[in-house]
Amino acid sequence: MIQRIQQQIWITVLAVTFSIGAQAQQDVWESFDYPDLNSFDMPELEIFEIDNGVRFYLVQDAELPLIDLTVLIRAGGVNIPDDKVGLNSLVGTVMRSGGTNEYPGDALNELLENRAAIIETQFGFTSGIATMNVLSDDFEHLLPVFMDVLRRPAFPEPRIELAKTQQASLIARRNDEQGSVANREFQRIIYGEDSRYSRRVEYATLDNITREDMIDFHAQAVVGSNLMVGVTGDFDMEEMKALLEQAFGDIPAGEQNELEFPEVDYEFEPGIYFVDKPDVNQSYILMGHIGGMRDNPDYAALQVMNRVLSGGFSSRLMQVVRSEMGLAYSVFGSYGSGVYFPGTFSAGVMTQSETTSEAINAIVAQIERIQQEPISEEELNQTKEQFLNTLVFQYPSISSVLRERMSNDYAGLPPDTFERLVEEVRQVTVADVQSVAQRYLRPESLRILVVGNQAELGDQLQQYGDVQPIDITIPE
Repeated sequence: MIQRIQQQIWITVLAVTFSIGAQAQQDVWESFDYPDLNSFDMPELEIFEIDNGVRFYLVQDAELPLIDLTVLIRAGGVNIPDDKVGLNSLVGTVMRSGGTNEYPGDALNELLENRAAIIETQFGFTSGIATMNVLSDDFEHLLPVFMDVLRRPAFPEPRIELAKTQQASLIARRNDEQGSVANREFQRIIYGEDSRYSRRVEYATLDNITREDMIDFHAQAVVGSNLMVGVTGDFDMEEMKALLEQAFGDIPAGEQNELEFPEVDYEFEPGIYFVDKPDVNQSYILMGHIGGMRDNPDYAALQVMNRVLSGGFSSRLMQVVRSEMGLAYSVFGSYGSGVYFPGTFSAGVMTQSETTSEAINAIVAQIERIQQEPISEEELNQTKEQFLNTLVFQYPSISSVLRERMSNDYAGLPPDTFERLVEEVRQVTVADVQSVAQRYLRPESLRILVVGNQAELGDQLQQYGDVQPIDITIPE
């Protein structure tokens, strides 16, 4: 299956490259000699499931004497109560740093260092992951160690306190960088201050988390019905299946976690928001509104449109706002399409304080332009070529392709999601780009956030309406 997908991707990209060249003889990119893209034969993927619900994905790859093991866990921060935000992150950290009763943290570190092996664990917002990278000859010896970390973490109090201290230091420094402030507060502007999608760890939520909370989170997460296991590397298929069935077979099936993603209550209303940061001499600007979902039939056209507008050095924002107008240190944008909840459409720029409003107006003008004027065939073809080549290089190895397949299954996306995207990008037209820009972009309803120096800005922001100040004081 994966072999067929991978081959189709390469065939598609090469076909697009050749067809683009024929249609746009004057394309500047034709003046360069591109090396042939290297492909590789993807071995067959074997998928099976055992009685307790654990699902396995195995792909052999004898290129190097290594084995990669990935366990995807259906658990994350999305279901954490508001007063314990950060629990998932602490669990992931201390599972590894604290080790187990048999392999305490320091002893575990020494064992892995002596074997040139790596074991890592973490829990994000929508999923958890545990990984092991090991020499093939050491896999059978270290698999029980990995399983002990996965199933029986000790959660020692000293390591919990250390992890809390490290997290608290991040809270203390979270207002140091303009970009970090802007991205964090923009999420709150779009989703709402009380939204599950814009929550942040605070000193109080850290203090509320107990060792018992961590044990309970882990116990609910690491059950058979929540686990997907991927293995790539140099191994015998039947021997590997036997090892995995023995290692994972006695995990209780448990109940599958139902991750809860509340609907986003959003109204397209403009606004101007400001964070005063007196220690800077430039403005960090983000503007946008709610985005879309990954299963939108217009996803491919939206990605092409976004790349024309703001994706990379050849994008309109880069060419006009930075190169022609000289307003930006950096300029960027994205039309976000979430798998579980809507993403955000955003465009951003870093500019001198005195050119803040000029940069905002320049970006808005380019958003309006892509709605009002069809892009050229040359621009379309160049963008599609770049986009498709970028897609291919996102998956340079067998393990990365396997993890993509596991992620699709985890999210309930079709197995051929990547293959479909390549084909759909091929079919995007000039009219499609203008159509999605007109239907999905709302330049009249942008919410604009500026993180900058009020003393240097003056009254530049007044033209956008009543400026709403944002207090970023860290609660004690």
